[in-house]
Amino acid sequence: MTGAQRIPLAEHVADAVALLAASRRGEVVALDGRAVGRVAAGQQRALVDVPGHDNSQMDGYAVASADLPSAADAAVTLPLGETIAAGDGPGRLTSGTARPIMTGAAIPEGADHVVPVEESEAGSFHPAIGAGAGTAPGTITLTPRSTAAGRFVRPRGSDTHHGDTILRSGQVLTPARIAHLAACGLSDVEVEAPLRVIVLSTGSEVAADGAEREGAGLPDGAVYDANGPGLAAALTAAGAEVVHRGAVPDDATALVTRLRAQVTELDADLIVTSGGVSAGAFEVVRHAAAGDGVTMAFPSVAMQPGGPQGIGTLDLPDRRVPWLAFPGNPVSALLSCELIARPALGAPARRHLHLPVQLEGEESSPPQLAQYRRARVLPSGRVRLVAGSSSHLIGGLAAADALAIIPVGTEVVRDGDILETLLIPGGER
Repeated sequence: MTGAQRIPLAEHVADAVALLAASRRGEVVALDGRAVGRVAAGQQRALVDVPGHDNSQMDGYAVASADLPSAADAAVTLPLGETIAAGDGPGRLTSGTARPIMTGAAIPEGADHVVPVEESEAGSFHPAIGAGAGTAPGTITLTPRSTAAGRFVRPRGSDTHHGDTILRSGQVLTPARIAHLAACGLSDVEVEAPLRVIVLSTGSEVAADGAEREGAGLPDGAVYDANGPGLAAALTAAGAEVVHRGAVPDDATALVTRLRAQVTELDADLIVTSGGVSAGAFEVVRHAAAGDGVTMAFPSVAMQPGGPQGIGTLDLPDRRVPWLAFPGNPVSALLSCELIARPALGAPARRHLHLPVQLEGEESSPPQLAQYRRARVLPSGRVRLVAGSSSHLIGGLAAADALAIIPVGTEVVRDGDILETLLIPGGER
């Protein structure tokens, strides 16, 4: 990679994915709240059939279809056998009889049809069946609306067969998937372990943590650190574990020394920095890369905001620690995290829609870049841009719930043009 030529975002994301691949590892978690939202680290197969036996879809009477009238809606009276509740062993059905059966209960051998209790003469079970008292009648008169074999019978394995693949690597553990895994006999699941990340905001202008928040104590020219909290939150949302967050001045030696100590002490898997990657005279990450122990490339990515990027490693005696270096403007830093770090961490993909844009006038775009414009999805199904393209306008990003993508090669966007739109969490309600 070189810094002179713009590369597509997809190419840079692929480089980031490859860089972090060696740091990915799995861990096993129980199938409970700890698994929700985690990403599967491997394939899982069903240990059992679901359902594990033919069972009743209705409360009613298990019968053999051969014992029913030849025509629907004709009445038949059959002797009553033993009741089958859910969880009971099904046993057998004596030919020419009917057995009361509850929803979910196993179908007895010899039965292939369930007549709903509503299609019996009384329309409900006799009180003696189940928890009631008294003596059950010896026969039941049924008027089935259908006589077909298999009616209201859920066949064994009709949901899932033993050995079916029920989870694939990279899929997100949703409540439904967790329930499916449990139903298929699993009690835990292997998921991606969170990468341990150090987040540092670079720049001598960035106030250190703990600086007075009212502004009176902030030196002239200094700024509060927006990138550190924002990136830490975004990385956490993407499944990482932020083990340290701080700010460092424009001193390359101090930056590398601090990172070496923190990576070793905290056993970090990934470094994410903001600032120091552009074309200024005080670009601390670029200066650090000129010394020993840092291997870094600085591609110019064909995106706006966030074009200047850094990618490489901090080289330790026993390993190389991946390092993603983002631009310093807060919108550029957060969009870089969303578009580059998030997929590299294996986080679930965001939804993409194709929506007409709502504009009062034309919007221009540099044709050599893909613009990611802060936007809101309207109730009408259109998307409206909520801020300019400048990378310092963090308030616009805070109000957005989408990124409208103006593709490479587009010079002008007009009202009604269809834009690919990436949905992101947040925005006003």
